[in-house]
Amino acid sequence: MVSIDWKSYYRDELVAPQARSELERDFEEARQDEEIDGLLARGAILSFPHTALPYAGPLQARVVAGLTCAGIERVLALGVLHASSLPPVVEADRRLLADASAPVTDRQAAFERLSGGFVPAERVARTPFGEVPLSDAGDLDCVRVDRDGLLRSEFSLDTFLSLLAFHAREQGRRPPEVLAVYVGPVRDPVTGGFEAADRLCASLASWNTPGTAIVATGDLVHYGTTYGPPERMAGRPTDPEALEAFFARETTTALELALAGDRAAAFERSNEVLQNDQRNILPVLTHLLGPGAGYRMLSFSLSDYAAILGVEPPCVVASALVAFLPPASG
Repeated sequence: MVSIDWKSYYRDELVAPQARSELERDFEEARQDEEIDGLLARGAILSFPHTALPYAGPLQARVVAGLTCAGIERVLALGVLHASSLPPVVEADRRLLADASAPVTDRQAAFERLSGGFVPAERVARTPFGEVPLSDAGDLDCVRVDRDGLLRSEFSLDTFLSLLAFHAREQGRRPPEVLAVYVGPVRDPVTGGFEAADRLCASLASWNTPGTAIVATGDLVHYGTTYGPPERMAGRPTDPEALEAFFARETTTALELALAGDRAAAFERSNEVLQNDQRNILPVLTHLLGPGAGYRMLSFSLSDYAAILGVEPPCVVASALVAFLPPASG
């Protein structure tokens, strides 16, 4: 895969000369979005992409504007722990988890080191538009403070935190306090169980309260050049519209499996078909929501990453905005 420092790339987007006018336009449009306001009032968990700013900016602006309109003062944000951002010694553990031929004890030890959630050691997120207060994990079980640089290169919540700061400054308000939890592997590499996701959810229960919004990030599809071997593309549509329709259906299937309680099947489809980097977050979301939850796909499109990576097409990443609905709203 082409190597890019994504943390720097996405920050450079935010400090580019045209970024402010683009964000102002995004938020002006988002202020007219009554749908997000209604979903937050019903307790929906909003999931947004962390793709390039032209793709993710309008979708994240809808979420941030909705949080502001609802007067939300606390946000539980579930972030992706990207393998590409991990320090080399930690990435070795990720590879060990996937190696079925490795000794069971070694795989389980690697899983214990990476599973659960991680929060930054710093108490503020410093963005190009100001600071956002970050909550510490307190005594939350299964949530560890990163004191070893595990999150140093992680970027999945960077744009969201930046937009929180941007919109708060524009509105003359203080940004909400955020508990940013980056979710590590939650599926046991030996048993295939998701007890780690359940334990993480139990530890986050104190944040799942009225007046607190829960959001998550995830790029639900990675496909094409650089995203896996060429044989992965065999038999897939080549027309862009047909390809987008194909992955919209596959994403729908994965979400429906997860919400129906078949977390193993949802994980496999997310991992093998979609290359969905939210595969470890989905089991957490479904547990937080409980049986009978539903979802609404608010926006889905495939964003072109061929030019960004300098490779031949197709090379696409999904930019999707999803509302996960609690049982009473499903």
